[in-house]
Amino acid sequence: MASSAQLVKVGYSTQIAEALAIKRGLQLARDVGLLSCSIESNAQVVVNLIKLPGTPCSEVGLIIKDIKLLLEEIPNSVVDFASRTSNMAVHMLAKLGLSVETDMFWLEECPP
Repeated sequence: MASSAQLVKVGYSTQIAEALAIKRGLQLARDVGLLSCSIESNAQVVVNLIKLPGTPCSEVGLIIKDIKLLLEEIPNSVVDFASRTSNMAVHMLAKLGLSVETDMFWLEECPP
């Protein structure tokens, strides 16, 4: 298990912010050498864009392209939709990310 919270100083659109969070999660999984990875997001539109063939021609499409490349690098990796109420851990990490002053990472332990 691995998780992270990252300080973001720039105001992004919701789709961009959610796509960047998924990308960051996949980068963490790759960097720590996970052989499988399950990323859950409550951003159904972003998850749907990742699952569609091809890449949208838009700002979020550039991040989706990076996500798809990362998914190819990690065997048995998936990105799935999980509603906010069904996965409170994701919601709590997102709230924590609003208050952190530096990037934080947890491996084999739960965040506070």
